[in-house]
Amino acid sequence: MFFKLAIHNVRRSLRDYAIYFLTLTFGVCLFYVFNSIDSQQAMTSLNSNQKEIIQLLTSAIGYVSIFISFILGFLVVYSNRFLMKRRKKELGIYMLLGMDKGKISRILIVETLLIGIFSLGIGLAVGIFASQGLSAITAGIFEMDLSAFQFTFSLSAFYKTLLYFGIIFLIVMIFNTISISKYKLITLLQASRKNETFKVRNIWISITAFVISIACFAAAYYLVLTKGWESGGILLTCIILGCVGTLLFFFSLSGILLRVIKANKKLYYKGLNMFIFRQISSKINTAFISIGLICLMLFVTMVTFSAGISIAHASSQAVKSAAPYDLSITGYTQQDGTQAQSAERKNITESFDLQKQLDLYAKDYVEIAFYDTLLRMSDIPNLLPDVPSTAQNSYMRVISLSDYNHVLVSQGKEPISLGDYEFAINCNSYLVQPYYHMENNQSITLNNHEYQLGIHKILNETLYTEYSLIDTGTIIVPDTALTGFTPNSHVLNILYRQSDSDYAQEATEAFQNGISKKVQEQEYDQYHEYYQYTDKEGVYQSNVGTSVIVSFIAIYIGLVFLITCVAILALQQLAEASDNTVRYNLLRKLGADPKMIHHALFTQIAIYFAMPLLLAIIHTVVGIQFSSTIVQLFGSGTSILTMSLVTAGIMLVVYGGYFLATYWGCKGMIRPKKN
Repeated sequence: MFFKLAIHNVRRSLRDYAIYFLTLTFGVCLFYVFNSIDSQQAMTSLNSNQKEIIQLLTSAIGYVSIFISFILGFLVVYSNRFLMKRRKKELGIYMLLGMDKGKISRILIVETLLIGIFSLGIGLAVGIFASQGLSAITAGIFEMDLSAFQFTFSLSAFYKTLLYFGIIFLIVMIFNTISISKYKLITLLQASRKNETFKVRNIWISITAFVISIACFAAAYYLVLTKGWESGGILLTCIILGCVGTLLFFFSLSGILLRVIKANKKLYYKGLNMFIFRQISSKINTAFISIGLICLMLFVTMVTFSAGISIAHASSQAVKSAAPYDLSITGYTQQDGTQAQSAERKNITESFDLQKQLDLYAKDYVEIAFYDTLLRMSDIPNLLPDVPSTAQNSYMRVISLSDYNHVLVSQGKEPISLGDYEFAINCNSYLVQPYYHMENNQSITLNNHEYQLGIHKILNETLYTEYSLIDTGTIIVPDTALTGFTPNSHVLNILYRQSDSDYAQEATEAFQNGISKKVQEQEYDQYHEYYQYTDKEGVYQSNVGTSVIVSFIAIYIGLVFLITCVAILALQQLAEASDNTVRYNLLRKLGADPKMIHHALFTQIAIYFAMPLLLAIIHTVVGIQFSSTIVQLFGSGTSILTMSLVTAGIMLVVYGGYFLATYWGCKGMIRPKKN
């Protein structure tokens, strides 16, 4: 009996359950897809370094999923409150007919189980197929061949999805049971007659709150754009100011909005505008906290999508620029008196006797030296203001013109030329480049000689393989300018004979073993205090790893936040339409035709959806300006504005889809029932 009644109730209330069901299904799908990454078919073709990246990604997504489960749990409980409120009169009739609260609770438990099973089943089915698409995307990121594609199923992701959503639905069942136990028959039967009391706040309180909110926004925007990178404390202050300002803004809006509209008599008395704006003002009055939180979540979603994916894309695009050589070995010079007296010192090849390895594996190689002349970036004339302090106070390296040209030739580029007393500047950091302002009259003093700027632009070459583009400034001078100076580091750049991964790994190990053997036998020149390796394969894996982890987590969190926001907005409007059915019937009796009523409903929902979105967009513009700085650290391959357009497209589809679904659902609720 209970099972049949529960099935009948679910069928009858299918329209009410639609958004609830779709949201749960989408949540299950996302949860399975991102937790099945380590089991995808593409993962079977990864090398050891790539598998380490995926293991790290899987671990990160596991922790993020715990957070996501709380978000989805909140959404499920919130959605269930709407359904309970919608069915109060129905539950009251059950009690009136003699059914006790325990039996009513059992009916609700069966209904919850049915919805949960349907959501899990369809969500898992969609997720299993969607994960195959994610497998193809992963393979594309790692440049793997998927010609032998196989359909895969992740048992671990399946169990995780069952576990987390089982816990969520258990909480919902407990919530329903507790709610039923507190209801009284008279309250349930009169639920449809009770409406929220419309209270108009004191106008001066609203104006004061509005002014404070604008001040909070102005302070937060100014601090984050001018000093946001200086310390975590400043950034935290900006976040607090933004949150407080957002809540105060919507708190003040309910008191100001209606008065502003009423001041314009033509607008206020046009059509059903009086009804529309009083409804909106009343809803904001009671739900300003939830609207403010939705606004902040939309802001996080848009910034996460735009900045996160831009960082990932820029990181992957910067690999070629950051790693022009298959291997770079850097040896740093001791500067302790006797070891630094002579400028004629053995280079890395001679110090570690690497000629055998070079003859065997190297197609080409070049060794260069860097000098420390105690010049800082701040010593360069005509430097633009607001240079990051870390770059401004760092020492600039110096390289000879011949070594710089050797690098260019080895990379297949044209060499440059300088006069006897001229210099040039190389900088491949996209974050620092804009601060250099190259003028004709720029000059520096080196070894008691003045050198004029010979090339009036910033050169942006990468002089050796590195993990990111971090050269904030290298001064290029004629060879004669470095007479008497001792190099403080040597770099041996090597291009291998073959480009495949296995050959590169073999060659890199050969060079590492050769150096390690000399170090263990203490047969190397003590001129090199310490040394490090940077290989293209490692740089590639590091950048791709960053790209994969940042992209996937950004998409995961962004989609869940977006779905949560629009689902809450939709449920609030559905609840509003359910509560106001009597009011819409009264409008019909007063002579309003269906077209006017539907237009009023559409306008009300549109304004309610637009309010948090518009403020979130303003926050996002500032957030993207702030985030663009960190994107530049990874390269300039992708503009954050480009990814912002992608984010806008996703927002349009999801936000617009839920808006239309909400309108159609509310339209069905207020439609007069046929006798």
